[in-house]
Amino acid sequence: MSSNIEIQKICQFCNNQFTAKKTTTKYCSLKCSSKAYKQRDKNQKIENTNLETITIKNKTLLNIKLKEYLTVKEVSILLGFSARTIYRLINQNKVIAYNFSERMTVIKRSDIDALFETPDPEFEIVMRRVEKKKQAEIKDCYTITEIQEKFNISNGALYNLLKRKNIHKFSKGKFTYVAKNDIEALF
Repeated sequence: MSSNIEIQKICQFCNNQFTAKKTTTKYCSLKCSSKAYKQRDKNQKIENTNLETITIKNKTLLNIKLKEYLTVKEVSILLGFSARTIYRLINQNKVIAYNFSERMTVIKRSDIDALFETPDPEFEIVMRRVEKKKQAEIKDCYTITEIQEKFNISNGALYNLLKRKNIHKFSKGKFTYVAKNDIEALF
């Protein structure tokens, strides 16, 4: 049974207009149909891989949440801290840990949960206000190179001084600037 109808449609792959003989035709040619199939197949594979990756990540976190005893690495993943921070908390006796050998440190899950249930007076809540320093005009500033030449100081020594004295420096383009009055008060 052949169809005598002719319908103007737009190809779903190349977006060109074509004449179709059926109402269900989606593509203008076999070539566009094949390319669309390959694209769908590729997108499906990418989606499956991404889903697999997310599943593996969540599986690790779920396994950690179900364990009763955790390693330092697992605690750091669970809390979002670095392993070094966990070791520091252990050394400060804020977290109770058990050493079974030189390389095997275990922390009880209930001890971690207890840290958040009752606030410990040893832990402080620190609120720091961030002060935004005003940048001086570039005409009122020295570049790092100018400071080194004028005061005969090495790059490392200058940066150490700026850090120690808490002197504000800022970058514009490829140059780093420091206010002239800050530097002259220093030297």
